[in-house]
Amino acid sequence: MTDDADTQNTGRRIQSVENACEIIEAVQESQSATLQELSERIELSQGTLHTYLATLTDCGFLSKDDDTYQLGFRFVTMGEHVRNETELYTAGQEEVDKLADKSGEYVHLVVENDGREVAIYERRGEHAVGMDYHLQLREAPQHLHDSASGKAILSCLPDERVEKIIDREGLSRQTQHTITDRETLCDELETIRERGYATNDEEEIRGLRAVGAPILDNDGTVVGAVSVTAPTSRLKGARFDTEIPEMVMEAANLIEVNLEMTSFDRGT
Repeated sequence: MTDDADTQNTGRRIQSVENACEIIEAVQESQSATLQELSERIELSQGTLHTYLATLTDCGFLSKDDDTYQLGFRFVTMGEHVRNETELYTAGQEEVDKLADKSGEYVHLVVENDGREVAIYERRGEHAVGMDYHLQLREAPQHLHDSASGKAILSCLPDERVEKIIDREGLSRQTQHTITDRETLCDELETIRERGYATNDEEEIRGLRAVGAPILDNDGTVVGAVSVTAPTSRLKGARFDTEIPEMVMEAANLIEVNLEMTSFDRGT
């Protein structure tokens, strides 16, 4: 990275925008950070870094409390706008609520973004547990290979795309049950395609299982997934093997119908 705050166009990428994005990501990862702490992570002079911080603060992307910077509330309203303009959210919100009420567990509606999964909506059922864990899922993009919703999405992507995601993101181990072998993962994706749903058997966090199903648009392209997550003590036996999978696949199908109706109403 250069020490130049001016806008540059190198290989069709604007350096100053990349610098600003790196600063925002560093503040997010740190939750809060001082100028000195950021200067130790980012290859910009303190003077240039201070100029970026002042500009981002003036624009509402950062806030400053004494000498410490945090993300600004502007991201909240922008995030709400992005979500509300997403057809999958509009089509899926009510079905997610119904599935949470029916299952009593945590339900997530997720999309794939740049090789990771992002939760755009969730609903906590009556018996749901692990609130801190689920909050973490909302705050940062997660890997696809170790979650039910992520594997459901991967199973519907072209093979070349799956290979590129694995090459870039890797298959990091979260628990002793995480799939970290490429061939094993590809075999499981084939199984998911055949049966219509994916499972996460303590692969992301010990003590939790999940079931996820892909959501396809009217031309068969995967646009997201819906999943149910619960403790292993409740998600076991027939409930894990048939009951919850049937609920999840039904919800995915209803969301697909809602998407189809939305397209029909628009005449597309």
